[in-house]
Amino acid sequence: MEIYLARQPVFDRDMVAIAYELLFRSGNVAHAIIDDPNAASMKVLANAFSEIGLDTITSGKPALVNITHDILAKGDLPKGLHALLIPEVLETVVVNGDVISEVENLVELGYKVALDDFEYSEAWKPLLQYADYIKLDVMALGVEGVEAQLKLLKASGVLRGKLVAEKIETYEEFEIYKAMGFDYFQGYFLCKPHLVVGKSIPASQQVLVSLLGELGGDDYDVEKVSSIIAQDPRLSYKLLRVVNSAAFGLPRRVTSIEDTVVFLGANELRRWAGMLALAGVDNKPNELLLTGIKRAKMCEFAAKSLKRSNPGSYFAAGLLSVLDALLDQPLDLLMKQMPLSPELEQALLEGGGELGQILYAVIAYDEGRFDKVSPMGLDANQMWEMYLDAVQWAEKVSQSMSAPH
Repeated sequence: MEIYLARQPVFDRDMVAIAYELLFRSGNVAHAIIDDPNAASMKVLANAFSEIGLDTITSGKPALVNITHDILAKGDLPKGLHALLIPEVLETVVVNGDVISEVENLVELGYKVALDDFEYSEAWKPLLQYADYIKLDVMALGVEGVEAQLKLLKASGVLRGKLVAEKIETYEEFEIYKAMGFDYFQGYFLCKPHLVVGKSIPASQQVLVSLLGELGGDDYDVEKVSSIIAQDPRLSYKLLRVVNSAAFGLPRRVTSIEDTVVFLGANELRRWAGMLALAGVDNKPNELLLTGIKRAKMCEFAAKSLKRSNPGSYFAAGLLSVLDALLDQPLDLLMKQMPLSPELEQALLEGGGELGQILYAVIAYDEGRFDKVSPMGLDANQMWEMYLDAVQWAEKVSQSMSAPH
């Protein structure tokens, strides 16, 4: 399934792009058709960070995304993306205690916050002290209206943010607002929104529901949560991609599902599971998916039997080995979209290293190519027992995924 969003650059005074605003698109259309603003914002976040990949869209520059009143008031915005995400508080937000508290919380966590289509009123004054960017719609306000807004902002005594002139239509307007002291500029004269198209990677609705249920309380079992995520290679792919994105700025690659669960924590997992559910999922476990689960468990069994370190990485390798068939995309292309450790990437693409040796042996065994199973220090009886145990485990997973809930 194809997914869409649009991006429009924000330029500095020297016409250098310093960020991109990401805009919701329901299809291959020039303008947004939004029925549910909350769902639209969540879809933009999910598509940008876990589907298309922010590096692909913004080349590592920050992304501005519209954030609604409900998302702010409920505290639903992901908290670990401050390196690259700039929440853009919509003009329709009602500034109340919940919103002020959440914006303050985001700033303390390192987020930069923008106020969109800003028009001064006393109600907005509490947020001015936190805003890094104040966006004025120069088309709607006109030159005199913009001048009036600037006077009100300066008189407020709490203005700290940079000024952004949006919806600039002509070169003359660019020069006018540049002379007024605006720091950044956005509009059709500079660059029209560019449509970005990607392939959606659906995750099992039932797995997401089970995950959200398990994360319902703060006291959750890491091993149980990891086992739920492990039921769906596509969800594992999404979460590994999110946590390894440049937005988190981690010093090392996260390669196992267990590490992902520990790193994200319950709140972040709840948010991402909810966003992925909103972004559109399927609910049909298929034979390919079960093949991935079976291979993953067999790889894990083999790693433990051979006393290899980090068996979670072996499980991840088996789980991700069927992604090319699940998504109808070459595995090397998927690897470019998903930053992985060199060991895991080498194992998946070439069967290299200790990880790749086990993975390729398991794949060959699973496909009945027993003459291609490399000697690893495991005899035929051990391989057979591990295979049967993995099949039984996959069947149990299948039953739990198809059971009514």
